[in-house]
Amino acid sequence: MQYMSEFCIAAVVGTVVLFALYFLKRNYDTPHNRLFFCMVVINLVCSSLNIVSIHSIAHPEQFSAFMRDAVNLTYLWFYNLLAGVFLLYADNLTKIPQLKIPVRIFFFSIHLLETFLIFTSPVTRWIAYFDESLVYHRGILHPVLYAIAYSEILAGLIFYFVCRKRFNHYQKISVFWYAVVNFGAHAFQMIFPRYVIGNFIATLSLFFLFIAFENQAYYLFQTTMCYNRYAFITTIRRLQKRRTPYRIMALNMDYIRTSAVASRPSTIDQLTIILAERVDSAFPGKVYVLSNECFAIVAEDDSPEWDQSAREKVQEYFSVPFVFTQQDKTETTRISPLIRTIHVTERFPDGYALLDYLTGTENTSSAALTDEAVDIALESMRHEQQILHVIDKALENRSFKVFYQPILDVASGTYCSAEALIRLRDGNGSFVNPEELIRVAEKNGRINAVGLFVFEEVCRMIRDRDTKHLGISCVQVNLSPRQLREPSLADDLLGLLRKYGLSTDAINLEITETAEITRPEKEQVVSFMERMRAEGVAFSLDDYGSGFATIGTLLTYPVNTVKFDRDILWKAMTEPSAMTLLKTSLSAVRGIGKKAVVEGVETKEMEQMLRENDCDCMQGFLFSRPLAEENFIRFIREHNTKQ
Repeated sequence: MQYMSEFCIAAVVGTVVLFALYFLKRNYDTPHNRLFFCMVVINLVCSSLNIVSIHSIAHPEQFSAFMRDAVNLTYLWFYNLLAGVFLLYADNLTKIPQLKIPVRIFFFSIHLLETFLIFTSPVTRWIAYFDESLVYHRGILHPVLYAIAYSEILAGLIFYFVCRKRFNHYQKISVFWYAVVNFGAHAFQMIFPRYVIGNFIATLSLFFLFIAFENQAYYLFQTTMCYNRYAFITTIRRLQKRRTPYRIMALNMDYIRTSAVASRPSTIDQLTIILAERVDSAFPGKVYVLSNECFAIVAEDDSPEWDQSAREKVQEYFSVPFVFTQQDKTETTRISPLIRTIHVTERFPDGYALLDYLTGTENTSSAALTDEAVDIALESMRHEQQILHVIDKALENRSFKVFYQPILDVASGTYCSAEALIRLRDGNGSFVNPEELIRVAEKNGRINAVGLFVFEEVCRMIRDRDTKHLGISCVQVNLSPRQLREPSLADDLLGLLRKYGLSTDAINLEITETAEITRPEKEQVVSFMERMRAEGVAFSLDDYGSGFATIGTLLTYPVNTVKFDRDILWKAMTEPSAMTLLKTSLSAVRGIGKKAVVEGVETKEMEQMLRENDCDCMQGFLFSRPLAEENFIRFIREHNTKQ
């Protein structure tokens, strides 16, 4: 039989291209990354051997008996090994603890059997052999190789299906593609053995897996080529498992937040990128950006000599001034980071403790964690990186959506205002949890950009839809406590109101008291509110009755409206003490001249009780869920026109 080698040649070319893509990207070293690299190597070796194998079958007289058998049987061994490594790759990505050991036992036992069957074929003729006439034949047990490959690919597919919620839409499609087309390729070759397409199909499948899973954005900090917090935790975990000695040099840039050259977030981000590039050029592949203010250099070297040489290198690279652009002007500044070298000891039992220490945060526990707990935490960090990636794309493409929930004015019976709520779709078409979206944006320095987008979108809607004539006196926009720390916030908001030609009473700003606000920051918030009130902007205090918003907060902040949290309303419907507290609070709020709005109204009983206790406004699913802009305008026209 004359086999065709064209598909094998295409497979070699495609795998070489995949090699180039793999090495052109900065690859963070992980177990599944190494397994993917193994699959690429195996596919390249397999495709190359297949070309030689086809030639040996077509021209057997040009090869010795040993070479003919060696080439053909080694090709078959590598071809089946690719499916086995895919099984290990699937096991590593899905991380099902109960299957870790069974999968390895299955892999090694099945491939020991396969090795025995293949390399004893010159004697047994079970798998493949050349007869006395030098004609190539498949042995009676040759279909066993296909059965082994099928079982390994199917097992990997089942792993992904069980853990499908961990992966995005494209990753699911890629795994399904890998399984289906490789099944098809094996079946096709069994029916039409002349067309050797297996390696070519495997190459296409590897391209899909590369794009779907080997995404280094999970491990890189924003637009730099440095590694992020997720990569830092993973690296420390690996070093500790291997008991490898290592040192960490931390470069602290904390002062840039108060520096005159970094008075705006965009400037801080620009400085971070410039600093990261400078440090990475001095320590390529070893730099981790833990925050805008803290970089870490991890070296697998525990000697004091490394400490001294690294310090000298940092001083050398930072001796050159930094050039950046601020408000269309080119600025030059010198930066001298605070350098700390840490010799890791039992004082830091895991990467989380180190991260806490280096960044000065208390967001994670410094207690030693089990492998399973670390896996869960790492998966959480990876999920956060995915959300951050979606946020960055949405900021770039301006693809956030703003929904509006109508607020009923009890006295007039009309919908007098609405609350603007941000929504964002993830890669699977579902909405990202709004609370999670805000948390990730706050944590990673995106909240100001996100908040300004919402504010501008609300301004555009008010202008384009002429909501005042529909009876909407104002739209309420939430401000994150992190936004209130931004010195330019007042100028930015007032600038947007002027840009869209709106009066300042068209917007009501909602703020929330939190435990994170310190006394100096509280004074800054009050100063911001007083300036905005002087311009005619009104404020609401959100989430009253839960968290840290109290009567003391009402006396501190100059707010016009108090929004009662839904939890206090729901408790009041079942607990007499909570009902007494709600009624007393409504009376107190009205007594000091504030308007009371209650959120979470979902039943007629709730509505009736609030009407009887002189609640000014109500908001909740009883009246309407948050609506997209077009539906919101239709809703207001229908209900306010009737009134």
